[in-house]
Amino acid sequence: MDVRERVEKCIESFRHSAEELRRAAKETENSQASNAFIQSAQKVEECIQQCQSAVNQFKEKSW
Repeated sequence: MDVRERVEKCIESFRHSAEELRRAAKETENSQASNAFIQSAQKVEECIQQCQSAVNQFKEKSW
């Protein structure tokens, strides 16, 4: 597995994690916990964007 494939696999895992955090936010009755889960999901999504940007740069330089 090359670096690009490894990072893309991580991105998919991050997406799943963000989805799970959003589900947890919906399922909890504790508003503070719900807000924390939503904020955490947003941070994970920011990481996804950074990783995707890096993968895109990697692809461009590979050609």
